[in-house]
Amino acid sequence: MADVGTKLVFENDRVRVWEFTLQPGESIEAHRHDHDYFFYPIEGAMLEVMRATGTTRLTLNAGEVYFRKGGDTHAAKNVDDHRYHEVLVELKS
Repeated sequence: MADVGTKLVFENDRVRVWEFTLQPGESIEAHRHDHDYFFYPIEGAMLEVMRATGTTRLTLNAGEVYFRKGGDTHAAKNVDDHRYHEVLVELKS
């Protein structure tokens, strides 16, 4: 499975911080979020998120914070006409 981000920028015993970027049309392979996490889009975009249960399109807005529970496995594709860029923080148990 793929990593949850493009570049690991910080890690300690409590958190793991990722930078994540998808260019227009670019995808990330299926990956699993083992921990609860939140992410902050710096450059928002519309992403297509693929799970075993189906595919959804989400608009992720720059400057908003999104929280998700751990245990999710999905892939994603940037279906917008501009770059998507976020900072993602995994909260370790």
